[in-house]
Amino acid sequence: MTWLTALATVLVPVVSVVSTATVAIWTKRIDVRSKRDDREHALLLDFEQRAGEEKKVALKTLLSATMRVRRGAEPLAGAHQTVEQRRSEAIEELYELRGRLGLDDGVAEVLIYAAEPVRQLTELLLDEWDRQFRDHGYSLTQLDTCKQQLVAPCDNQQEWNALKSEEAAWLKRLGEESDLDVDALLALCDRTIAAARKDLRGGFGVEPS
Repeated sequence: MTWLTALATVLVPVVSVVSTATVAIWTKRIDVRSKRDDREHALLLDFEQRAGEEKKVALKTLLSATMRVRRGAEPLAGAHQTVEQRRSEAIEELYELRGRLGLDDGVAEVLIYAAEPVRQLTELLLDEWDRQFRDHGYSLTQLDTCKQQLVAPCDNQQEWNALKSEEAAWLKRLGEESDLDVDALLALCDRTIAAARKDLRGGFGVEPS
């Protein structure tokens, strides 16, 4: 046996073993990487699904809260309302906006998940809330106190009538002292409702992250 023959006899099996082991290692690495990518993709899909559901809830809450403000601002059919009466009812509903959205957490969800046009309109509504509360916070809190007492059980009709009269007085004061443009608020509500509905249907597409 020549040395070349001996070398071939020993080297070829060794190379074959090494080659097979290398392929196995790389195959295992590719398999591990593929499984990791699959897990990451599944986690991403799960996150997107949960985010999508939370966005729907936030937008539906915004729609409901804005429609309440709109009903307060719009003139009642067949009723002879003064501007002051419309104004007081609109401010009363506007005052409840933050609470109906879920306070700071609910507002944050709308501003996180909603499309840019919806966020801008929501911020305009909240700006009006801030302005009215800044200018008429005392009247609003007194009115709120009256309402809480009125929904509580009361056996004394005289006391209940007095609370109703006090509630009406605070509403009248709000309507007379505020400069709220109820028609502009009504238009803002309509734009917000339309934008939120469009966003619910995916009309604004997917925003870049």
